[in-house]
Amino acid sequence: MQTMNWNDLKYLLALSRLGTLSSVAKETGVDMTTVSRRLKALELALGAQLFERVDNRYLPTEELQRVMDRAEQVEQDIGRFRNELLGQDEDLSGRVTITSVHTFVNGYLLQRLPSFYERYPEIQLDIVADSSQLDLARHEADIALRMGRPEQASIVTRKVIDLHYAVYAHRSWQGSGQRVSDMPWILFKERYQNLPEALWQQEHYPDVKARLLCNVGMAMMTAVKSGLGAACLPCYMVGDDPDLMPLTDPFELRAMWLLIHPEKRNLARIRAFIDWLEEQLEQDQWLFQGNAPIQDEP
Repeated sequence: MQTMNWNDLKYLLALSRLGTLSSVAKETGVDMTTVSRRLKALELALGAQLFERVDNRYLPTEELQRVMDRAEQVEQDIGRFRNELLGQDEDLSGRVTITSVHTFVNGYLLQRLPSFYERYPEIQLDIVADSSQLDLARHEADIALRMGRPEQASIVTRKVIDLHYAVYAHRSWQGSGQRVSDMPWILFKERYQNLPEALWQQEHYPDVKARLLCNVGMAMMTAVKSGLGAACLPCYMVGDDPDLMPLTDPFELRAMWLLIHPEKRNLARIRAFIDWLEEQLEQDQWLFQGNAPIQDEP
């Protein structure tokens, strides 16, 4: 029996979760030939068949299914061992790279970071405000906060908070005599018409006149504050801004999901940021649910 290469364990676990060589190749950053070769080497080293191919998908054998939980635990143990060997596991210092969409970074996160640095002055945060999906499997980021359930099976995910939305306008429109449906609106550009907030507007206010088209929520917020018209905005961005008034009741539309690579979830600096963030979100539940009084239509 050949010696097992522990580095091949990641291919075994990835194929168990994803089911196809192409998906594993995409997630691990190697070609399908390499994935196939490493899995064959692993089967040879273990002296056992690990997968059955059914309808172009790889299904774990009964033998593999019985030890999958242990295999995942071994993966985590290897990650912890590597971190401890490097002296990183309990070190509340170093860099944490976090990526999320512009609206959450600029509309919520940055304003609250002073309290994080008061608690953890030696941790350096690298914030990437970007709607593109940075690859955690390739360590392009340590933590991702996304408005939508992720599809990567090998990434640890959990929902951290529900997001409520409402239609808002500047208070200068109060008393104008216009109904919400008759007001000028700030809408997303055509390429973003599949976003949940755009679809909600199309369902509930399909015939509104677009005064301005934008590609990001922060621009829409600025346009509403400038009195240009109404827009569907996340409640946490508006908060208790005295210049803005809600024109609809808040409604649950999206959710914020936290993504993290399983090898990094036990790093002290990663845990510190996640714990701090969840504390902030718990304190600000009212902000995400929207608690401003509704402005009746004339």
